[in-house]
Amino acid sequence: MKKLLSLVLAIAMLLSMASFAVAEGEWKIAILTGTVSQGEEEFRAAEKAIATWGADHIVTDTYPDNFMAEMETTVSKIVAFAADPAVKVIVVCQAVPGTKAAFDKVRELRGDEVLLVAGTPQEDPDVISNAADIVMYADEIAQGDSIMEKCEEWGIEVFIHYSFPRHMAMELIVGRHTLLKENAEMLGIEFVDVTAPDPTAEAGLSASQQFILEDVPQQMAKYAGKKVAFFTTNCGMQPSLQTAILTQPNAYYPQPCCPSPYHAFPATLGLELAVGGDDVAALEQIALKLEEYGATGRYSTWSSPVAMTIIEIGVEYGKAWIDGAITARNDGEALKGLLTAKIPGAKVDVYTNAEGTTFDNYYTILLAPVDFADYLPQAE
Repeated sequence: MKKLLSLVLAIAMLLSMASFAVAEGEWKIAILTGTVSQGEEEFRAAEKAIATWGADHIVTDTYPDNFMAEMETTVSKIVAFAADPAVKVIVVCQAVPGTKAAFDKVRELRGDEVLLVAGTPQEDPDVISNAADIVMYADEIAQGDSIMEKCEEWGIEVFIHYSFPRHMAMELIVGRHTLLKENAEMLGIEFVDVTAPDPTAEAGLSASQQFILEDVPQQMAKYAGKKVAFFTTNCGMQPSLQTAILTQPNAYYPQPCCPSPYHAFPATLGLELAVGGDDVAALEQIALKLEEYGATGRYSTWSSPVAMTIIEIGVEYGKAWIDGAITARNDGEALKGLLTAKIPGAKVDVYTNAEGTTFDNYYTILLAPVDFADYLPQAE
């Protein structure tokens, strides 16, 4: 805590000495993401923003892989963005714990000069929505319906849910879990909770990945002869889960935690996909590779990379706000227009919690799961 305080004080001194007279036309948008190991899609989206807008206008950084133990680093990096008077927008995705504290400090230092955007937040809606101007997230709760609809289509008999206490304390993950269980009971699917090691714990991500690789075959042996679907709430576990399922004929994978054609699939299947490139081409390549394993009908995802889109739209919305084309810090119609134009077929809503409280700056995004058979070459 003393270290964090000293870092923030140092940045505050820099800000107090800085001249906030910015040359006409000078602007910057800052993006904080995870590293490639924790969230490649977000990292690549930041790179894509630099390629699109130029390094003079886009500045990026990453938060630590062990962000729970190094929260002060995340806070200091976000606050450091604000030390540059040309920075007018800060986008954080995933908005890991510490983002709210950092946004509050940016407000103290820069007032309303900086637009604050949080993507895929890991702090509860009532916390992060009070700190950010715009919050965007895949609609995790509604996935409790869409995932189980896919499981019903496949004839799933057992559903394995991998998570850990830190994630199961997050409001939207809990909401999805509750709906998954309710739907499983209604469909006659056995629902099994399995606690996996937290990747941010001392043993790290490798221990979590190894657990998945060992546990999936054990679960398949336990439920021999049954169709078993597997889901994990953690990004870093997706490659292990996809790999473990691939050669198990009765194992199914309804979607990654952050549904996308690029979420772990390239690494799992040995594909050279341009992350954030041609989505349809990516789905076609994935389908062909899955077919080699006889697994085309056992995997699904969403047709577009929502996490990457959140960053892209955050930047586009921010630039429009800088230019004055968008005048409100939270213009819901403008944001929804940008999102639906980028992701055709997306359902965009504002989040309402179980108590009926609506957060008008917290936007959720939902897509239908894909059928990889639709992306295989059609026989003539």
